[in-house]
Amino acid sequence: MTDHAHNWTNWVVAPASGFEVDDEHGEVGLVQLDPVRFRVTTSFRFRDDRVEQRLREWLPDGVPPGEAAHTVTEALTYRATSNSPTDLASVPSFLRWYENSYGVHTLAAIVHDELIVDEPNGGALGSDIAADYVFREMMRSAGVGWLKRWVTWTAVAARTRWVAGGLRRISVALWAVLALVGITTGVVGAVRLWNGDSGLLLLALALGLGIAAAPLWGKQVGAGFFAMVAGLFLVPAGAVVLIGLGAFRILDIASRKLGAK
Repeated sequence: MTDHAHNWTNWVVAPASGFEVDDEHGEVGLVQLDPVRFRVTTSFRFRDDRVEQRLREWLPDGVPPGEAAHTVTEALTYRATSNSPTDLASVPSFLRWYENSYGVHTLAAIVHDELIVDEPNGGALGSDIAADYVFREMMRSAGVGWLKRWVTWTAVAARTRWVAGGLRRISVALWAVLALVGITTGVVGAVRLWNGDSGLLLLALALGLGIAAAPLWGKQVGAGFFAMVAGLFLVPAGAVVLIGLGAFRILDIASRKLGAK
């Protein structure tokens, strides 16, 4: 499909995703700037009528329909002229077992990074919550499984509420305390059951804490439930990997110093 001077072609990685690339082969070019940052050299966009309609409704009242449609279209279009470097998906090294920094979610992560600026709600959509929503929907269209995309959405939603400051930051901090108590309680209950003891009450208490704490996420209440679920496997596994990475880095530093001699 041709749009003015562009040659929009379905993205070769996920042709049915709604992502269109300004390249006849549907390929996205990257130039590596340093060990972790890249520059995208190909323009691309995301098209989905349902998502675009939802985003138009998110814009402030009184915005003319034509202007709203243009705002959303521009927000979902990445221009290769952008000077903003990208690290693709910002995934900590100790969580790379859960998700890589690149994959079918790559373009979704790049668009999301463009929609989130230093000032809360200062991006093209005027709402970081809307930016988080479209990130989740872009991952869905690209083929990311429902559990992984909701857990990933939860992570960016937590960032949005924390950066907003004020009561939203306090609510996330309070949720984190309740979640830690709930996860600990759930693990103890599971261990007791494994050993043949009674742990159902502890598991019920852990579930109750998760349900009670979720509303602290406000409009992103769904993230509260998924954050508790994610914590059950991300926190223990991530801690083990982090310990392993720490040990390796110590050995790596020591080997470099010995090698230098």
